[in-house]
Amino acid sequence: MISGETTKALSEIYFANIHPIMPLLNEEQYWQSLSRGATPVPLMHVVCLLAAKDAAAEKYLKLLQSRDALVSAREFCSQLYTSISAALNRRTPLGKITVMRILGLLSLHQEGSEGMDGASGYIAQAMHNAQPLALPLPRPNDADNELKRVFWCLWVLDSLNAATRSRPCVMADIDIAVPPLTPEESGSVAFNVCFRIAKMLNTVIGLYRPNTKDPTSGWDTDCPAFEQIIDEMHAWSLRSATIATLHVFYRATTILAHRLKTITTLPSPTPARLRQQLSAIQLIRYMQDPDRLKALHPFPIVVYAASLALSVSYQQLRYSRLPSDQEDARQDFNAGCDILQELRRKWASADATASLAHRISIALEQLPSLDVLWVNRPDRAERDSEPPQRRELGGTLDEVDNQPSPEVQMTDRSSDIERSQPYLDTMDLFSGMDDVSWMYLDAVNPGSFDHFPLTNFDEPPYW
Repeated sequence: MISGETTKALSEIYFANIHPIMPLLNEEQYWQSLSRGATPVPLMHVVCLLAAKDAAAEKYLKLLQSRDALVSAREFCSQLYTSISAALNRRTPLGKITVMRILGLLSLHQEGSEGMDGASGYIAQAMHNAQPLALPLPRPNDADNELKRVFWCLWVLDSLNAATRSRPCVMADIDIAVPPLTPEESGSVAFNVCFRIAKMLNTVIGLYRPNTKDPTSGWDTDCPAFEQIIDEMHAWSLRSATIATLHVFYRATTILAHRLKTITTLPSPTPARLRQQLSAIQLIRYMQDPDRLKALHPFPIVVYAASLALSVSYQQLRYSRLPSDQEDARQDFNAGCDILQELRRKWASADATASLAHRISIALEQLPSLDVLWVNRPDRAERDSEPPQRRELGGTLDEVDNQPSPEVQMTDRSSDIERSQPYLDTMDLFSGMDDVSWMYLDAVNPGSFDHFPLTNFDEPPYW
């Protein structure tokens, strides 16, 4: 399917940009087996699949059936994903650890309309396979900590899946007996930072558990700053692109660290809420620079963080009563829309939100005023609170006597409906975006776009 030259080039990108943050593989063993031609094809393909989304990979995306013609990252990844899925389905003979590694890495990719469920299923299988091998338990014979490193990488991926796809964690903390991986044991400074942020994320996930009785809405105290984590892990020597990617992970975590439950007004400015707003603004400011966005390492948390930031700006747009805040929120929303449109060139997981956000962005330009977006406008509250029969029939006998005949009423209403239909369609569109933003910011129910009928999520990007 892919040449040896392509495999080597993409493998180098993988171990340069992805492996330091998620050291799930044994790099030395991989290169040795690749040189002997003994690397399992599914493992080789999943490495190339993940690396293909990196900006440095574009000139290597060639399939044997396409000869020397370059293909898009999405087509390249789709072909490799099909190959990997087929190999897993026919139970190609592979070692148990190898299967776990493939499944864990495959959870970082979403393919097609069922991609969210498929990716969640892969990490669930990986964690399930870890149980018979007793990876959650101390292993005295694990002298080089390889199995310990594999387990904690899977644990990070499990937490990421729980947060980004609103699924329960497969492995409960109470069932884990193996000690956390220390910075000395991991062998990767970038992973040390990632692991530290994942521990924060694990705490944040507790805010969204359905049986949580504590009414707290966020992590207000003792939330470590990103610079503090970098200091603790002695990570300032990491490449700027690696630090930036980890910073995106941190910002996504701090956005989630304030749970925006369904509201009627914007919440009070608690530390967690202010941190959420600042993180959303910083993410949009950083990613709207094309060079910075392109330099980020290919992790799905980048797409998720952009969607979170977009959702925060949308909530500000809908609930703020200050015209200046609404205008700032509109600019941030439009910037977030452009970011997601760029990301969907390589990430199918960006399709749904990018498609709906693009339609919202167009609708915003057609509104007479941003004031009509305000959820709690007085005229809307009065209209919604007044009984329908009183609004339609009048409140007194004189008003009833002065009502036009039913025939005239029907004629007037038909023309009114025709005139108001575009407005109603637009407001339905905003209602759909309301649901999407709550899906991201109040992530209790499993993430899914299946119940959003207003948008064709398979429509092509607008470029």
